[in-house]
Amino acid sequence: MQCTGASTAGFAACCRPVIAVVRAQMKYVVDTNIINRLVDGTLEIEDLPADGDFVATHVQMDELNKTKDEERRAQLFIKFATTVKQVIPTESLVVGISRIGLSKISDGKLFSSLRAALDSRNKGKPNNAHDAMIAEVAIVNGFILLTADQDLAQVAQAHGSKVRHYAP
Repeated sequence: MQCTGASTAGFAACCRPVIAVVRAQMKYVVDTNIINRLVDGTLEIEDLPADGDFVATHVQMDELNKTKDEERRAQLFIKFATTVKQVIPTESLVVGISRIGLSKISDGKLFSSLRAALDSRNKGKPNNAHDAMIAEVAIVNGFILLTADQDLAQVAQAHGSKVRHYAP
């Protein structure tokens, strides 16, 4: 039957709307320690969720780039490139850490709260600002944070993030 619209019954019979259910694919923010554990072999790619895409920010790339051993750094970047599907901007711009064009400007409240909570838990570890930026991306975007850092996992969760913690 051709849909001409000549009769209501004919139209209803042949031109029913098609409703497609489209599920947004889950995204997972991969903490730097996950890449390290994949390279070390203490975590396998099969241990990570298979129902979504893995994302990271320039923060994880910058942390990997600080690896002094050239061979290790190359292994980390290869694992990063084969695991992470997309590099996304951070949600805050932090002087001394952020990269222009890879960071957004925010009011800084969530970042500051995350960093303060991390500093309180672990006596001000030097990379707490980095971890706060990584957690902030997961929280703001509704992504799940994948980390092996217990402090980061608990702080992110307390701030509303879904977290998958990989204990050492």
